[in-house]
Amino acid sequence: MRKIKLEYILLGLILIFALFLRLYSLSHSPLWIDESTSSMASKMILEKGIPVFDSGTVYSRAYVFHYTEAFFLLFGINDFNARLASVLFGMLTIVLVYFIGKEYSRSGGIISALFFSVFYLEVFFSRQARFYQLFQLMFFLCLYLLYKSGETKNKKHHTIYLILSLVAFFIALDTQLAALVLAPFIILHIILYNKHKYLAILPAVPLVMKFLPATKLSSGSAQSAVNYTDSYYSFTVNMQYLLILFIPGVIWSFIQKKKLTLMLVIPSLVLLIGIFSLQVFALRYAYFFVFILVLYSSLLLAFLYEKYGNIMLITIICVLIIPSNFVFPFTYVNVIKPINYNHGYSDFSTPETNYLVVPSDLVTKLENKNNILVSFFSSDVEWYIRKPDYVIPFSMDGRGTDQISYNKTLNGVLTSEQVDTYSGAKILTPETPLKKPYYVNADSFSTSKLKPAQRESFDKLILGCGTAYSAVDLKIYSCA
Repeated sequence: MRKIKLEYILLGLILIFALFLRLYSLSHSPLWIDESTSSMASKMILEKGIPVFDSGTVYSRAYVFHYTEAFFLLFGINDFNARLASVLFGMLTIVLVYFIGKEYSRSGGIISALFFSVFYLEVFFSRQARFYQLFQLMFFLCLYLLYKSGETKNKKHHTIYLILSLVAFFIALDTQLAALVLAPFIILHIILYNKHKYLAILPAVPLVMKFLPATKLSSGSAQSAVNYTDSYYSFTVNMQYLLILFIPGVIWSFIQKKKLTLMLVIPSLVLLIGIFSLQVFALRYAYFFVFILVLYSSLLLAFLYEKYGNIMLITIICVLIIPSNFVFPFTYVNVIKPINYNHGYSDFSTPETNYLVVPSDLVTKLENKNNILVSFFSSDVEWYIRKPDYVIPFSMDGRGTDQISYNKTLNGVLTSEQVDTYSGAKILTPETPLKKPYYVNADSFSTSKLKPAQRESFDKLILGCGTAYSAVDLKIYSCA
């Protein structure tokens, strides 16, 4: 009884420290571009009841996340509240890994929860207004509950675990199409281990309907897959020791719990391989895999602790402290000292534009609707300043020339008017009769995607304009 009570006390302390790391200076860094899109979608939920932008575009993904985020925005439209949803999901992820770790060993839950609470990517993704933390949580919650449904002898619990697993699956699928990889494993498990065989039809329906659209996301190029694999691997330089611990951790865990280990590892590897074949690169797509990487590395330490006793506590403390930001302030793996920035400083795939540091007098001018405001990417402009009057088209991921123009929808009917898909602002073309004075927001993320002809048109737009603000990530031109 005393050991159980001590374990809960330790878990409580871990969760308190984890919450502190995730809430500390949560609004200090600006929203990166996808965060601003999610935040605007959630803001639209408060205004309209559904995540539909002023262009008429419905942001039809991650409904669970965006409605959760909208709930927190009820307490104030700001960066802090926008990020609270992921803080919540990050905390629940630690609780989940505690229960999974407990399946393997007595100390596996606490030790796994400890390392999850401080692992830098877990901290970073729990501090952003985007749905990748929810996806990781629901992906592995689905597999864990599915496993429990096949192990319990209690008929009532058997049904409850299975139903909750399916709920987690559909939340994961709503969050990211990548969750479709779970469907075949769920179907197979229901057929082999569950009593309610008819429930296999539920994951089978989205598998049939969405499998072909999902395959179109692949680049179809082996060379491209190899290149992206190298790119993802380059982000593991500071945590290669985890890869070394991970392999024996998986093997030892397999010996302890064969079925659970296979259920967690195989779908994760299948999805990771699929991500390598995508047409674009982004670290956040592979973030979910951190779960089993940290889990089985932690479990190895737990197994060694139970075999060799308290002498292993020294090793555990060293693995916790040495690769932390106490010792390595720039290339750390564990967050022990609280941080006040996003991980974008080391991840080019999460660009941000810092409107928080634009001089207040200039912001006041930009907020004035009598001053014409022209911008590129509009979500962060609308979040921090106001909806721009015109948006310059560009490619979000570098493919093609225009991924933001959209025919405006009025009362469910498409019109011929071209507007920005995110804000509903008018699209600025070389033929648009725009006369000075006006302001132009030129963020480096957007302008870096311009093709030569677009660059030429942009240079004409700012010809003779003064620079009202200049930074690495943003230039604001005053064209008077």
